[in-house]
Amino acid sequence: MEKKKLGLNKKYLSIFACLMIGSLTVGVLAGLSWNVEREAELGIAVGTMSMHINVYVQRVGSEEVTTIKDGVALDNAGVLTTIGKNYIEGKLGDDTPYADNAKFADDISLSSNAGAPAAGWTIIPAEIAANGLERASATYASIGDGVWTISNQFTATGAHVDVQLTGLSWDETDSLDNVLLGADTFAAVTLGNGDKLTITWTITVT
Repeated sequence: MEKKKLGLNKKYLSIFACLMIGSLTVGVLAGLSWNVEREAELGIAVGTMSMHINVYVQRVGSEEVTTIKDGVALDNAGVLTTIGKNYIEGKLGDDTPYADNAKFADDISLSSNAGAPAAGWTIIPAEIAANGLERASATYASIGDGVWTISNQFTATGAHVDVQLTGLSWDETDSLDNVLLGADTFAAVTLGNGDKLTITWTITVT
C-alpha cells in the first residue's frame, strides 16, 4: 500500500515539474517578445543630412548652359564641417558657441584652391573676394519635405583661372572665418569677363 502511494506521488511530481518548466519557458519567451516590441516602440531612427552641388557655366554672349557638375545625380556629397554640425546643434538645441547662429546658412563662396574639403575647415582656402566671385547671399527654395536648395549665379567681372571649390556659410561677409557649414569641389573652370557661374547647393535631411 505504501508503494502505491509513493508511485502516485512520483507521478504527480513529474506532472508538476513539466508544468513548471512549461510555465518558465512561456514566461521567458513572453519576456523576450515584450523586450523586442518595447525596443521597437522606443527606438528612434536617427536621420542623416547630405549636401550636393550642381554647377553650371554660361559663357558671355551665349545662350548655352554647360553642366560642370551634377552632384545630385552622381550622389557625390560634399563635406559637412565640424563647426557646421555645431551650428546645426545651436539651431535645433538653442545652445551653441557661435553667437551668430541666428543667421541662415545661405551664403556661397568660391575658390581656385585644389584642396580636398575636410571636416576641420572653418573657411575655404584662398576664398575669392574680387571680380564678381565674392561671397554672396544666395536664394533659398524648398523642393520637398526636408529638401531645399541654396543657389546663386555669379557673373565674373574679370578673369578667374581654375575655379573649383565652393563653400556654404551662414554669413555673407567676404573671407569671414568660422562660419563655414560645408564645402565641395567641382571640375576646374576658367572664367572670363562676363561669364556666368551658377552654384546650387541641395541639402537633404532623411
